[in-house]
Amino acid sequence: MTEHLSVCFVWHMHQPLYKDRLANKYIMPWVRLHGVKDYLDMPTLLTEYPKIRQTFNLVPSLIEQIEDYANYDASDQELYLALKKPADYNDEDKLYILNNSFHAELKTQITPYEHYYALYIKKTTLAKQGLKPSQMLEKFTLQEFSDMITWFNLTWFDSLWLENIDELKKLIIKGHNFTDSDRKFIIKQQRDLLKQIIPTYKKLQNAGQLEVITSPYYHPILPLLIDSNLGKLANSYSSLPKKCYLFPQDASAQLAMSVDLCEKSFGLKPQGMWPSELSISMQALSLIAKAGIEWVVADEALLTKALELNISRDEHGNLMNPELLCQPYNLKIGEEQINIFFREVVTSNEIGFSFGGREAQEAASSLYMRLKHIQQKLFNWHREGCVVIALDGENCWQTYERDGQTFLRELYRRLSEDSTLNVCTVSDYLKRNPATEHIYNIQPGSWISADFHIWIGEALKNKAWELLWDTRQFLQVEEESNKHSPERIAQAFNEIYAAEGSDWFWWYGEPNNSEHDAIFDSLFRQNLKNVYIILDKAYPKELDIPVGELVYPGQGVV
Repeated sequence: MTEHLSVCFVWHMHQPLYKDRLANKYIMPWVRLHGVKDYLDMPTLLTEYPKIRQTFNLVPSLIEQIEDYANYDASDQELYLALKKPADYNDEDKLYILNNSFHAELKTQITPYEHYYALYIKKTTLAKQGLKPSQMLEKFTLQEFSDMITWFNLTWFDSLWLENIDELKKLIIKGHNFTDSDRKFIIKQQRDLLKQIIPTYKKLQNAGQLEVITSPYYHPILPLLIDSNLGKLANSYSSLPKKCYLFPQDASAQLAMSVDLCEKSFGLKPQGMWPSELSISMQALSLIAKAGIEWVVADEALLTKALELNISRDEHGNLMNPELLCQPYNLKIGEEQINIFFREVVTSNEIGFSFGGREAQEAASSLYMRLKHIQQKLFNWHREGCVVIALDGENCWQTYERDGQTFLRELYRRLSEDSTLNVCTVSDYLKRNPATEHIYNIQPGSWISADFHIWIGEALKNKAWELLWDTRQFLQVEEESNKHSPERIAQAFNEIYAAEGSDWFWWYGEPNNSEHDAIFDSLFRQNLKNVYIILDKAYPKELDIPVGELVYPGQGVV
């Protein structure tokens, strides 16, 4: 019997590859902007709470891009325009600034700043009057365009930096009439913070306060790379692409690449893995184990399928039989074995989707009381339980006060003061409490509905898989021809691996959509085109056509 309960936070940090590597150009700025908003402040905050130890998953494609911005002067259009003199803006520049300078959370990143909000209101008012963006250009001065792009870059700094870097505080107070030197300082400060990200994780890892884990390199859905027919097994109503994707060697390659980069970046081989979108299958888990990974995180719904038992909750969502969920399970697959931790979905989803709209102390108290309820239920259990809270560590904070700082400080304070709660890394817990329960089979699925419908089984998604299959087959033939150097073949494979990433399929078709669907579509097709270009072959002309246009001619949807 033990009164202690372990709590393992696993934060997932991920971005797809936004770079057209042949053009040496970043198409979207999100690695840079999330870099100064999310990736550094979260581990930095831990240094104030030495009793709080956590696990962070840094997807390799994200690490690659952080290093590119930090050490190799990577740029993107928003960065380029921030450094360009307003007097040199042409109409194309102005239109880009007008269309892209308000991609931020209205309530927390725009409204609090009087002059930024005034520019937003001016644009939306003109839109309500029926003006298209191209017709608005003459309504704004050069200084207003300068202020737009300045504010866009400024508002993405985390509150930790806005409140503690004097020069940034002065710019917030200044509010408008920003100068060239103001914008140069902002970009320099962004690069300075980006340079600190990887060293900070490494330092805290070596100090024992955090654990770094990894994902397959470009964040592919491993089960679907291995056999896309698994999309049907997880959901029998799915219609699948005409061509079955069967490339387990790509899954193995992306795993090996991820382990290598993690060791190179942080000095240790990762013990754990966040499977992309928490997507697993027996075949995927076997390959993960062969890559030297000891444990993975999966979704609670897949445990209920494996055990054929329900995880019960009361009317408030509190666990009634937490012993099923609050321990690791060992799975043997042939000669391999791996440990699986299943995340507690209610606490994970509350942080990710609902606590941002609540008062910080109330939200922290609610989460704390859920943990105490679980602890009480496990009081007479024979082992120390473990609650795994696993979620996206970047996108959720935009709806929170001070980008989540107020909530996290209140939560960490409560957890630090409770000597019966051990907030530890997953590997720490596993070392102290090896898995004693076994599961013998697990159904393929992800964190969404325990299936893969978000990434396959819809017309646009299926067409993207077919284009990917065509290009992958082309590359295999070219590789077997022995006409190309190993270096060039490897370069082409990197483009295929990037195209296998989950994000492209996430945004195709239903149910997800964004303002950037056309850009995601273009990036996906560019990765495929690059395979042919690298090997000095003409690419199929259909790769010049948006996938939505291929599926629904004349409608122009993506």
